[in-house]
Amino acid sequence: MVPAGRFILDPCVEEELWAIWEFIADDNPDAAGRVVEAAYETFKDLAASPGLGRPRRFRNPRLRDVRSWRVSGFDNYLIFYRIVPDGVQVLHVYHGARDIEALFGE
Repeated sequence: MVPAGRFILDPCVEEELWAIWEFIADDNPDAAGRVVEAAYETFKDLAASPGLGRPRRFRNPRLRDVRSWRVSGFDNYLIFYRIVPDGVQVLHVYHGARDIEALFGE
């Protein structure tokens, strides 16, 4: 069980954030740090208000409760999450221009 207002990161989320940081840091290391920092702040916001975001529609029934919300201040990056007791489970952080259905194995 997750403590009240907490977020759980799936193991791949740290790798995804690192990849985002590396991509942005090639041009602007400071901006890369701000994106990752904003992602963690947004995770906290989602844990406090899990109803934010919108439900996503996937064909796979195991994904029926997945929601998405933009990283605060960096609208190109989307957080995909589920509401769990007392918080949220963060599944992925992807750039919005990517093929989301393919990334989720649809």
